[in-house]
Amino acid sequence: MRPEASPNPRARRTRRALGAAGVLASAALLALLTACSGAPTSAETPRAASTAAPAPTATPDPFPTEPVTASTRYVALGDSFAAGLGGGDEQGKCRLSPNSYPSTFARKTGVDLVVNAACAGATTSDLLKHQLIALDDRTDLVTLSIGGNDLGVAAIAGDCAAGKATACRNEVTAALSLLNVLPDRLDTVYSAVAQAAPNARIVVTGYAPLYDASDPSAPDFQTAAAINAATLGLNEVIRQAVEEQRDAGKPMMYLPVAFAGHAIGDRRPWLNTTGADVFHPTAEGYAEYASRLIQLLGKGH
Repeated sequence: MRPEASPNPRARRTRRALGAAGVLASAALLALLTACSGAPTSAETPRAASTAAPAPTATPDPFPTEPVTASTRYVALGDSFAAGLGGGDEQGKCRLSPNSYPSTFARKTGVDLVVNAACAGATTSDLLKHQLIALDDRTDLVTLSIGGNDLGVAAIAGDCAAGKATACRNEVTAALSLLNVLPDRLDTVYSAVAQAAPNARIVVTGYAPLYDASDPSAPDFQTAAAINAATLGLNEVIRQAVEEQRDAGKPMMYLPVAFAGHAIGDRRPWLNTTGADVFHPTAEGYAEYASRLIQLLGKGH
């Protein structure tokens, strides 16, 4: 009897990613549909992703630990969360803010921010088409926030929060169907970034959960819990895609971010709650992203 052939690495990666993400996605779907219909739920409030440093592994970590310095050549890529939408004083069609986390990180550490190539509304496809040109073999550090727009997260959050039940259901269904292809899209992006910047460390950020959903008696508890569940599901897909790259030896790290005590529903949220920038961080929120980067990367002298 011939030995069974080893599974295709790409298929194995996708199965592992979808296995864990599918559980979270199903929970998000249930929560979202419940929230939109107004039916009661006994589900526990999703917890924000831990911001603790990753536990040591038995294999060498491919991500170098040297602190950044003034000579570190830094390029930022991604969507509105990397562009700084909602941070104030946004400029141009990509809505770049001087209070974005890349700009704030550069000011606090003194690194050389060569360019913030991020653009509000960017999908994984947009990044591949328009942002990779910013990278080369002299790039030392890349930060990357991408994936939410592939699922239409902004529309889901907006319509579900507004109580638009039919739109909410339709958009959640569409988003969950896209979740099946997101691992491959992220793998393509991460591989392309690593190839375009072969000497760079790459940090991939998650999306901060939007709501404080700790009070089940709050009028918007169901919606808050549902949107947080969807965000955490997206973050889990991103985290696992990064782990696949790390397993292959790429110098890449996933960076979760949470606004504990400053989410929507708290006294001083670090997120915009109205207007065109709704659900995007404020300048204070982006400063928290920058602080998390400093915790991970250090700061040279």
